Amino acid sequence: KQWYQRRVHGYQRRVQWERDIPPEALASLEALAAKDFTGNLGKIIHDTYQTARVMFCDMPQGDHKKRAKYRFASKTLMRILPAKMKTQVEDLIEKKEITLDLYEILGQCTWGQTKIV
Repeated sequence: KQWYQRRVHGYQRRVQWERDIPPEALASLEALAAKDFTGNLGKIIHDTYQTARVMFCDMPQGDHKKRAKYRFASKTLMRILPAKMKTQVEDLIEKKEITLDLYEILGQCTWGQTKIV
């Protein structure tokens, strides 16, 4: 049992929890966002999660993997937001009206636009 615990603990230390998006995936998402962010939002989210699934495939199933993919999706979405929308979302986060949560950001990008104005 101790051998197994040492092995798992050693693996957990070597796993890279935060990862950079591959340049080609980022370029594809940026192109979708630049073309029509709101119209392509479904595809952007789908492609972001597909990229995360591939990037984190070496991690064991569980909460750590789920949180890593979720965090990756939130940060990627913030990275590709159109400039005006990104400024508005960052202002709301700074004012603590929303958090850096994927669903809060998505809500702000879709339903919350009247709140900003």
